Amino acid sequence: MNFFFLIFFIFLLYENPSKAIDFQSLESEKGIKFWLINDKSLPLISMSFSFKGGAMNDPKEKTGLTNLMTSLLDEGTKEFTSEKFKLFVKENGVKIYFSTRKDKVEGTFQVISSQKEQGFWLLHESINNALFRPEQINKVKSQIEASIKIDESDSSTIASDKFNELFFSDESMQKKVKGTLGSIKNILRADLMKSYKKNFTKNNLVIGIAGDIKSDLATKYIDYVFGDLPVSKEKVKQPNIKSLKSGQEVVEMETPQSTVVFGQRGLGRKSPDYFKARIVNYVLGGGGFQSRLYKEIREKNGLVYSIYSYLMPYEKDGLIVGGFQTRNKTVGETIDKLRNEWLKIKEKGISKKELDNAKAYYKGSFSRNLISTLSLSKLLMTVQYYDLGENYFLERDNIIDNINIKDVNEVATNLFDEDQLFFMIVGKPEF
Repeated sequence: MNFFFLIFFIFLLYENPSKAIDFQSLESEKGIKFWLINDKSLPLISMSFSFKGGAMNDPKEKTGLTNLMTSLLDEGTKEFTSEKFKLFVKENGVKIYFSTRKDKVEGTFQVISSQKEQGFWLLHESINNALFRPEQINKVKSQIEASIKIDESDSSTIASDKFNELFFSDESMQKKVKGTLGSIKNILRADLMKSYKKNFTKNNLVIGIAGDIKSDLATKYIDYVFGDLPVSKEKVKQPNIKSLKSGQEVVEMETPQSTVVFGQRGLGRKSPDYFKARIVNYVLGGGGFQSRLYKEIREKNGLVYSIYSYLMPYEKDGLIVGGFQTRNKTVGETIDKLRNEWLKIKEKGISKKELDNAKAYYKGSFSRNLISTLSLSKLLMTVQYYDLGENYFLERDNIIDNINIKDVNEVATNLFDEDQLFFMIVGKPEF
């Protein structure tokens, strides 16, 4: 794609982003549904896929199991040793990456279109023929254990982990994705095989593809890579947030600054109020330099270097979470000011100007997601994952445009509640 065409393409996206997405909803011969954008502007194919499941489904005594399993998928197959597999990936211009989250396993695949046959073969190998050799298990276990030890001395990670541990009453939501030093030691090869079979199933699979590939060939490769995966009869657990803790807790740690993670209940991604809540959060703490928390706590009072909040939506439920660091002696003052801004949002809502600025940001940010084949494939995957419907791309801008100040402020009043906030503090706070 030459420079002038790229500029023209971006212009079109910003002028009318909804109409810029022309995708196909397809189904393979083996019954796998996926969405495809055929884009020949670059000789590149990108695919994003996810399996519902994830770390929250790990056995309590073997937390970190799913993460260990996905970390081993590029560590050797029936055809390749670990070293040979990674060499072939590099030589063929292929990227294969797996990650584990609380509620899902995600995969990213990219290949130069001229090398697509070799690329999809390598992806097929990693998903279908991983061997979980004992020597590779031990190697990756050691790597994860080293990472956990680093985390144990990092105040930000401690704050996040402790927040999850204390905030949620549901044990499945308390689990650490990486696991613990004790739980990693408990994991056997047989456990990894069970985790693989549990997580990699056709009925929990969502796929988005974008790039230089036609529908018939994409369908062929989808069946080749995923077609022989089993159909699970077991329903995987998804986040269903029950009672949540409020108030504050402290983990003492010798450090000149305290790290604070905070949050309250939010909304699920399919909630009709989701975009309204995102607009309120943008004004409150999600808008960077433009947010009220930044202006009040950083610019006006100089209490923090940065402060933020964001929505963390799951399929049926969600959270509003955020964080900051401040001097030990100013922790109490910072929390008080944050609570006050939360209360002001609840009682008085936002202004028409703030609403318009947030709308403009979200419409523009959507357009920026459409520039690369990878971001397009991720977008296709996400819309399917949350079952937002095939008309989402046409309706999204209209939904945002039709949000009025009354709608937004009703959500601000009903959702944002300073009394629900929970603060996890790591450091030596002076109250």
